Amino acid sequence: MSDKVKGYEIKRAIAFENDRGFALGENPQAIQPFATWQFTEDASGRRDYYWGHYATDKAAATWDYENRVTEYQQDYGVSEKSAYRYYSTQRPVDIGTLPKTENGPLYLVSFDKRESVEQGRFLAWGYLVYDVPLTEKQMADYELRAVPGNPDRKAPLREPGESKSIAARLAEGAKQAAQDNAARPAPEKGTEKER
Repeated sequence: MSDKVKGYEIKRAIAFENDRGFALGENPQAIQPFATWQFTEDASGRRDYYWGHYATDKAAATWDYENRVTEYQQDYGVSEKSAYRYYSTQRPVDIGTLPKTENGPLYLVSFDKRESVEQGRFLAWGYLVYDVPLTEKQMADYELRAVPGNPDRKAPLREPGESKSIAARLAEGAKQAAQDNAARPAPEKGTEKER
């Protein structure tokens, strides 16, 4: 992230579906080198930062950021629009079952039992939310599965003439095969005497 607020470089940020969010910034030259803010985001993506909390300790600022995000989400019942969610498909979410990074997890949700998710496509024990994407290695090491709607998983808009996805090409092929079969004349039935 290249955003700066009052000399603080934004290191972490999360935006919600209501165009509000929170950010964590760092300025090594400041007396209080860590800060968190709430922000409002306009349609062009420009952010207005306010309600800053300043800290001398990185751990305290990180806790403040994560706490503000969690409280806001609980108070207003909003979903993230810029967060990365990963399902834990093989084991309950607990200590040692998730990658602990500088960027989270922001929070986690643990189910009481393995539940059906993504319209019944697979089962999961819960999910983790990060404000930056995990690497393929981190997902593989902890057997996590990215939610298809994550910002890094959404299909890019294609220019005319660009190659289509495999799924799209398979669907087109199946449609064409059905049209070809419908246009083909039915074979004549032979009688036993002709054999």
